[in-house]
Amino acid sequence: MDKEQIQAILDNANEEFLERFFETLINEINSDDEPYYKKTRQLLLASLNNDYADDLLIAICGWSLESLIERSQDDN
Repeated sequence: MDKEQIQAILDNANEEFLERFFETLINEINSDDEPYYKKTRQLLLASLNNDYADDLLIAICGWSLESLIERSQDDN
């Protein structure tokens, strides 16, 4: 999906669609049967290739990659 398509969605989306989209995202994350370690590896690889990976993580969960890593280490 290119930037123009995303901007068109932002310009035209109502709250109901935005709520449904996020609900769909969460449902797909929860129903994905890949082991967490594989998901984490892909997330870290994607973060290496994207200077703005923190923006996406903060939008999804409110935490940056660094904060999530720190929180994960605190649990051990």
